[in-house]
Amino acid sequence: MRKLLAVPDLGMPPRQGGAAQPGDPQGPVFQQPWQAHAFAIVMTLYENGHYTWPDWDDYLGHEIQSPDHFGGAAPAAAEPPDNDRANYNQFLSACEADGENYYHYWLAGLEKLLDVKGMVSAEALAARIAAIAKVEAAGPRFKAGDRAKVLDIELLGHSHLPHYIRGVTGAVARDHGARVFPDSHGHNKTDALQHVYTIRFQATEIWGATADPRQSLNFSLWDYQLEPS
Repeated sequence: MRKLLAVPDLGMPPRQGGAAQPGDPQGPVFQQPWQAHAFAIVMTLYENGHYTWPDWDDYLGHEIQSPDHFGGAAPAAAEPPDNDRANYNQFLSACEADGENYYHYWLAGLEKLLDVKGMVSAEALAARIAAIAKVEAAGPRFKAGDRAKVLDIELLGHSHLPHYIRGVTGAVARDHGARVFPDSHGHNKTDALQHVYTIRFQATEIWGATADPRQSLNFSLWDYQLEPS
């Protein structure tokens, strides 16, 4: 677990790819992608002046020193030989031994700070969490390998559907998970979430027998644009 001992250098390394986690010669800096996202949100808001570093330090420290935050006492930590040093903290030691808990503390502190600063209220956050939980509980309608037919519908708004794949059946290549649906999100609907799928169409399915059967096209499509086939 790499410790954050001071305000980090905000200079960014050369970009390696949109989905890549920050890394060094030993591998990823974070154990899970969500931890990298939590870190990036905190640092970006700080860099843009939404709060001071002492503000953030206070909120993170409060979460670390609240052993009942996760519904029980903090896990026991083996005290180091110099446990009598002034800055030793049993809860900090425990969460540093568990990287997942450490970044849960980051999320908990950030949620409270955003509420106090008027950026994201606790009510708005709870509504979004409930909406995500609802979509996750329902699960995707399609899985890789399923056949799905594109609806022949006229679309209005930000999402688009090419005419030449309307009414065409293809194979689900991948489920990208639930995403924010832009048309509903623009109207401040907290349940604006839908699964997005990559659908692979053979050229012959789109243009008929005269097309090259070796060719295919992939499209990313929203759940509402599809029906089982």
